[in-house]
This record gives sequence, C-alpha cells and structure tokens, in this order.
Amino acid sequence: MVLPCLGLLLVFAYWPAVRGVVLSLYGNDLLGDPSRFVGLDQYADVFTDPDLRRALLTTAAIAALSVLLSVGGALAAVLPLRRAARRPRAVASVLLSLPFAYSAAASAAVFAGLFAPAVGTLNEVLHHIGITGPEWLRSPAWAVLAVSLATAWYEFGFAFLVLLAAVTQLDQQVIEAAALDGASGLRLARSVIIPMLRPSLVFLLVTQTISGLQVFTQVQVLTRGGPAGATSTLVYELYQRAFGEALPHVGSASALAMVLLLLVLLVTAIQFGVLRRWA
Repeated sequence: MVLPCLGLLLVFAYWPAVRGVVLSLYGNDLLGDPSRFVGLDQYADVFTDPDLRRALLTTAAIAALSVLLSVGGALAAVLPLRRAARRPRAVASVLLSLPFAYSAAASAAVFAGLFAPAVGTLNEVLHHIGITGPEWLRSPAWAVLAVSLATAWYEFGFAFLVLLAAVTQLDQQVIEAAALDGASGLRLARSVIIPMLRPSLVFLLVTQTISGLQVFTQVQVLTRGGPAGATSTLVYELYQRAFGEALPHVGSASALAMVLLLLVLLVTAIQFGVLRRWA
C-alpha cells in the first residue's frame, strides 16, 4: 500500500538528488549535456568564485532579516489577540493569515508595485508626509531590504497561524497564577507566555531559515539579481547557470545545488544544537 508513495519519492525526490550529484562531477558541452569527468573542480569553483561568495552573503542577509521580521512580527501580532474577544480575534486572525494564501509570485508582484521608483505606492505615501523615499530597487542596500520585506510578508501568514495555534493551547492556570503574583503586560509576556511558546518558536526559526536560504521568486520578480548583482542569491545563481544563460552550465549549477543542500543541513543542525536547550 505504501509502494505508490515510495515510487513517487524515488522518481521525483531521490533520483533527481542522485542525478544532481552525478552531474556535479561532470563538465558539459555546448548543449549543456555532461561531457567529461571533472571530479570536485566545480565544487572548488563554488568556493572561489567571488560572485558566488557575494551570493552566499546576500542569501544569509536576506534569510536573517526575513526570519527576524516574519517570526518577530507574528509574535507581536499574536500576543495582543490572546485576550481579545472572540469575534474581533476571528476577524483579525483571518486578515493576518491572508499572506499564507498568496503565491510567492503574486505577493512579489504586489511588492513590485509598492517599491516602484517613480510611481510606487510606498514612496507616494512618504512624499505626502514630507519624506523623500529611497530608490528601493535601484540601490543595493535598499534592494536587499526590499527583498527581505517581501519575503518576510510572504512567510508571515504561516508563522502567525503556528503561533496562534500555540497560544490557544497554553495552560491558562499558569498564566492566571503569574497574573495573581503581579505579572502583567510585557513582564507576563516576557517571563511566562514567550517561554511557553519556545517549542513553536524553535520550529518556526528552523523552518523559516530553511525557506529563507532558498529564496528565489522574490528576487526574480523584484530585482532579477540586481542592482549589479546585489540581490543575487544562491538559488538565483543556480537558476541563471542552469537556465538563464545562452550556454547552460548544468554541472556547475548541480554542484551549487549540492553545496546549498549541505549548507541547509549544516545550518539546521546548528540551530537544533543551539536551540534545543532553549526550547
């Protein structure tokens, strides 16, 4: 009975992974087909290519910013709803979880309209309050922030739903006992509620980091890696090498994919090791 599921996993998950390892060890001809065995040379290129080193730092920056904003924003939105009346809480929950229903491409397209340099909604609002908005998608630093904001908004809905479910399952007797002892407001949230939410926060930090390290759609829609490669991430570089150039470099792209896989595994292992005791 599990054979169909195993077959799907073998065909669409494990075989492509094995094929990727094989391709990463071969160079390619003019058509992009594997032609000669080059061993680990393409892996060495990943660590020596300055464009890829910059892409690695950009990926880390976008992942860190997006995780901080999405998880922190979701936590800040959930805590006030804990004591809200049922109907307002239901309405707010639907509105705040809406980003989870959008596709990454659709949400990135919305942010493209917000950040447009001349007619963007955000700069128009800033202009009406006397502030000259930056060129969000033309300045390297602002472009990284713009991609991070778009990614954080897209991930916010999922983080909100997870924390909302966790908050509704908290032991109210513990919270009431802390309140009777005089804890309230920020003290209650910092010392009682947030520690009780640690397992959910660890889950979100790990999963959102994995998602942030693989960000692609927001870069493709908003900046296409620009300006001057400032927002080019590892997955975007992988895509460009495999599909975006006249001469495809499938072997190099496969090596980069394997490095990204190992990076995700390493970061996840470190997070589990560091956060396990905290949870």
